[in-house]
Amino acid sequence: MATQAEKITKLDKEVSLIQKDIQVIKENHLKHIEADIKQINYVLWTVGILVLSNLVILLRDLIL
Repeated sequence: MATQAEKITKLDKEVSLIQKDIQVIKENHLKHIEADIKQINYVLWTVGILVLSNLVILLRDLIL
């Protein structure tokens, strides 16, 4: 049976690993996710502008 000190040592190691993983996520992965979101945002704006311009052309043709 594990003693109290061994359990605490094991928990300390696990917490330290979790902190390390969180630090890696904060430093590296969030930047990549942000870049992907910017690219998706750019594509959405481009598609929106194209749809709006086609709508304007359609309205112009209907009026004339």
